[in-house]
Amino acid sequence: MQNPFDLIRHGGFMMVPLLFSALLALTFIFEKLYYFKKVYSVSHAELEKIENDVETLAFQKSAAHTLPKAAHLPTGDHAPITSIFNAGAAGFNLPAPELEKLLERTAQTWIPVLEKRLEILDTIITAAPLMGLLGTITGMMASFQVLSTAGVNEPNAITGGVSEALIATATGLIIALISLVFYNYFNSKVKQTVEEMENLANLFLEQKLKLEKKS
Repeated sequence: MQNPFDLIRHGGFMMVPLLFSALLALTFIFEKLYYFKKVYSVSHAELEKIENDVETLAFQKSAAHTLPKAAHLPTGDHAPITSIFNAGAAGFNLPAPELEKLLERTAQTWIPVLEKRLEILDTIITAAPLMGLLGTITGMMASFQVLSTAGVNEPNAITGGVSEALIATATGLIIALISLVFYNYFNSKVKQTVEEMENLANLFLEQKLKLEKKS
């Protein structure tokens, strides 16, 4: 069984951009995993605590006395949910239309942050198999060239070109498959986070409208 270095060496010149794309994809994946797990995420218990705090607003004259700027959340303003919470608490005394605009602006600022560099992973998903295919073509061309010059007397040289083709193709497909899995995962996390922000913003507006009806 060949070691990884031999596979890379026999894979041909297309292994260089393939390995670079793999390194780029892994860097991006680990970065996004860190942010979604440690920075952006809010636990179910924390989310329930936020919703309970917001639901008390309809019985209060001012949000400032009941919402101490999400002090129980460890992620602070770096978390999308916390940003919505703080914006809603700070602007709860505004009229409902202005509060809605404030919450919408706050949520919109997070969309490009959550989707940041996802297009890189999307590009790698498309480009990696194509680079592998190019490696296949160059490897087969080398095999046919050997066959035309040496004939069937050099079977090892011929199979070497086929091996190059197969290694490049397999590498491109593996990179694309791994990238695709994480791309879909990150997209689902973006949608989940946006939905959580929308639900919290709607909860703020519901409580504001209840308070306005009472007054």
